[in-house]
Amino acid sequence: QAQQGCFPTPPLTRISRNGKMVEIREPQDYMEVLQQQRGGFSFELCNRNAHLAQTTGIKNPTAMKSGTTICGIQLKDSVVLAADTRATEGPMVADKNCEKLHYIANNIFCAGAGTAADLEHTTQLMESQMELLRLATGTQPRVCTVVRRLSTTLFKHQGYIGCALVLG
Repeated sequence: QAQQGCFPTPPLTRISRNGKMVEIREPQDYMEVLQQQRGGFSFELCNRNAHLAQTTGIKNPTAMKSGTTICGIQLKDSVVLAADTRATEGPMVADKNCEKLHYIANNIFCAGAGTAADLEHTTQLMESQMELLRLATGTQPRVCTVVRRLSTTLFKHQGYIGCALVLG
Protein backbone atom coordinates (compact mmCIF):
# COMPACT_ATOMS: atom_id res chain seq x y z
CA GLN A 1 0.00 0.00 0.00
CA ALA A 2 1.22 3.44 -0.91
CA GLN A 3 1.73 6.03 1.81
CA GLN A 4 0.38 9.57 1.57
CA GLY A 5 2.08 11.90 4.03
CA CYS A 6 2.24 10.22 7.44
CA PHE A 7 -1.15 8.44 7.14
CA PRO A 8 -1.47 5.06 5.45
CA THR A 9 -4.03 4.65 2.69
CA PRO A 10 -7.10 2.76 3.95
CA PRO A 11 -7.38 -0.82 2.73
CA LEU A 12 -9.49 -1.35 -0.37
CA THR A 13 -11.64 -4.35 -1.16
CA ARG A 14 -12.31 -5.07 -4.82
CA ILE A 15 -15.54 -6.83 -5.74
CA SER A 16 -17.33 -7.48 -8.99
CA ARG A 17 -20.79 -5.99 -9.52
CA ASN A 18 -22.58 -6.51 -12.83
CA GLY A 19 -19.28 -7.39 -14.50
CA LYS A 20 -17.53 -4.24 -13.23
CA MET A 21 -14.83 -4.13 -10.60
CA VAL A 22 -15.79 -1.84 -7.73
CA GLU A 23 -13.45 -0.69 -4.98
CA ILE A 24 -14.87 -0.40 -1.47
CA ARG A 25 -12.87 1.42 1.19
CA GLU A 26 -12.98 -0.30 4.59
CA PRO A 27 -13.68 1.95 7.59
CA GLN A 28 -10.68 2.74 9.78
CA ASP A 29 -12.20 4.03 12.99
CA TYR A 30 -15.40 4.40 14.97
CA MET A 31 -16.49 7.64 13.27
CA GLU A 32 -16.21 6.14 9.78
CA VAL A 33 -18.31 3.14 10.85
CA LEU A 34 -20.86 5.51 12.40
CA GLN A 35 -21.04 7.57 9.20
CA GLN A 36 -21.65 4.42 7.14
CA GLN A 37 -24.45 3.22 9.42
CA ARG A 38 -26.33 6.52 9.69
CA GLY A 39 -29.98 6.28 8.82
CA GLY A 40 -31.82 8.14 6.12
CA PHE A 41 -33.16 7.45 2.69
CA SER A 42 -30.87 5.82 0.15
CA PHE A 43 -31.45 5.41 -3.59
CA GLU A 44 -29.17 2.35 -3.78
CA LEU A 45 -32.02 -0.17 -3.97
CA CYS A 46 -34.25 1.67 -6.48
CA ASN A 47 -32.92 -0.25 -9.49
CA ARG A 48 -33.22 -3.56 -7.64
CA ASN A 49 -36.82 -2.80 -6.63
CA ALA A 50 -37.75 -1.81 -10.19
CA HIS A 51 -36.20 -5.05 -11.51
CA LEU A 52 -38.10 -7.14 -8.94
CA ALA A 53 -41.36 -5.38 -9.78
CA GLN A 54 -40.90 -6.16 -13.50
CA THR A 55 -39.61 -9.73 -13.30
CA THR A 56 -41.41 -11.23 -10.32
CA GLY A 57 -44.58 -9.20 -10.12
CA ILE A 58 -43.80 -8.03 -6.59
CA LYS A 59 -45.48 -4.69 -5.95
CA ASN A 60 -43.67 -1.86 -4.23
CA PRO A 61 -45.30 -0.90 -0.95
CA THR A 62 -47.62 2.08 -1.21
CA ALA A 63 -47.79 4.87 1.30
CA MET A 64 -50.78 4.70 3.58
CA LYS A 65 -51.95 7.71 5.52
CA SER A 66 -53.02 6.75 9.00
CA GLY A 67 -52.91 8.20 12.45
CA THR A 68 -51.62 11.47 13.80
CA THR A 69 -48.58 13.40 12.69
CA ILE A 70 -46.66 15.12 15.49
CA CYS A 71 -43.13 16.41 15.53
CA GLY A 72 -40.73 18.47 17.59
CA ILE A 73 -37.67 20.35 16.41
CA GLN A 74 -34.96 21.47 18.80
CA LEU A 75 -33.32 24.78 17.90
CA LYS A 76 -30.50 26.65 19.62
CA ASP A 77 -32.70 28.54 22.10
CA SER A 78 -36.13 27.02 21.63
CA VAL A 79 -38.24 24.04 20.64
CA VAL A 80 -40.92 24.00 17.93
CA LEU A 81 -43.81 21.54 18.29
CA ALA A 82 -46.28 20.81 15.50
CA ALA A 83 -49.25 18.50 14.99
CA ASP A 84 -52.04 17.95 12.53
CA THR A 85 -55.65 18.71 13.53
CA ARG A 86 -57.55 15.67 12.24
CA ALA A 87 -58.99 13.14 14.69
CA THR A 88 -59.98 9.76 13.26
CA GLU A 89 -62.02 6.78 14.38
CA GLY A 90 -60.66 3.98 12.24
CA PRO A 91 -61.06 5.01 8.59
CA MET A 92 -63.53 7.83 9.38
CA VAL A 93 -62.66 11.42 10.27
CA ALA A 94 -64.29 12.22 13.62
CA ASP A 95 -63.12 15.82 13.99
CA LYS A 96 -61.34 18.06 11.50
CA ASN A 97 -60.24 20.60 14.11
CA CYS A 98 -58.81 18.66 17.05
CA GLU A 99 -56.25 20.26 19.37
CA LYS A 100 -53.19 18.04 19.72
CA LEU A 101 -50.86 20.54 21.37
CA HIS A 102 -51.35 20.45 25.13
CA TYR A 103 -50.32 22.89 27.87
CA ILE A 104 -48.26 21.37 30.70
CA ALA A 105 -46.66 24.45 32.28
CA ASN A 106 -45.77 28.02 31.26
CA ASN A 107 -42.54 26.77 29.72
CA ILE A 108 -43.63 23.26 28.63
CA PHE A 109 -46.09 22.07 26.00
CA CYS A 110 -46.50 18.67 24.40
CA ALA A 111 -47.76 17.28 21.12
CA GLY A 112 -49.77 14.12 21.55
CA ALA A 113 -50.99 11.19 19.50
CA GLY A 114 -53.01 8.15 20.43
CA THR A 115 -56.29 7.51 22.19
CA ALA A 116 -57.89 10.91 22.81
CA ALA A 117 -59.18 10.14 26.31
CA ASP A 118 -55.85 8.68 27.48
CA LEU A 119 -53.98 11.61 25.98
CA GLU A 120 -56.25 14.22 27.57
CA HIS A 121 -56.15 12.55 31.00
CA THR A 122 -52.36 12.06 30.92
CA THR A 123 -51.63 15.66 29.93
CA GLN A 124 -54.07 17.04 32.53
CA LEU A 125 -52.43 14.86 35.18
CA MET A 126 -48.98 16.19 34.21
CA GLU A 127 -50.31 19.75 34.14
CA SER A 128 -51.70 19.47 37.68
CA GLN A 129 -48.54 17.75 38.99
CA MET A 130 -46.31 20.44 37.48
CA GLU A 131 -48.49 23.22 38.94
CA LEU A 132 -48.24 21.63 42.39
CA LEU A 133 -44.48 21.30 41.95
CA ARG A 134 -44.22 24.94 40.89
CA LEU A 135 -46.17 26.08 43.95
CA ALA A 136 -44.11 23.88 46.29
CA THR A 137 -40.69 24.90 44.94
CA GLY A 138 -41.37 28.41 43.68
CA THR A 139 -39.59 27.64 40.39
CA GLN A 140 -40.67 26.63 36.90
CA PRO A 141 -40.64 22.87 36.32
CA ARG A 142 -38.06 21.47 33.93
CA VAL A 143 -38.80 19.35 30.88
CA CYS A 144 -36.73 16.48 32.29
CA THR A 145 -39.03 16.42 35.34
CA VAL A 146 -42.09 15.96 33.13
CA VAL A 147 -40.28 13.31 31.07
CA ARG A 148 -39.36 11.38 34.20
CA ARG A 149 -42.89 11.51 35.63
CA LEU A 150 -44.48 10.60 32.31
CA SER A 151 -42.09 7.69 31.84
CA THR A 152 -42.85 6.39 35.31
CA THR A 153 -46.62 6.71 34.81
CA LEU A 154 -46.66 5.10 31.36
CA PHE A 155 -44.33 2.28 32.43
CA LYS A 156 -46.46 1.59 35.51
CA HIS A 157 -49.50 0.97 33.30
CA GLN A 158 -47.55 -1.33 30.92
CA GLY A 159 -49.05 -0.19 27.60
CA TYR A 160 -52.65 0.22 28.74
CA ILE A 161 -52.40 4.00 28.30
CA GLY A 162 -52.47 4.56 24.56
CA CYS A 163 -50.63 7.82 23.95
CA ALA A 164 -47.36 9.02 22.48
CA LEU A 165 -46.04 12.45 23.46
CA VAL A 166 -43.38 14.84 22.21
CA LEU A 167 -42.42 17.32 24.93
CA GLY A 168 -40.80 20.70 24.59
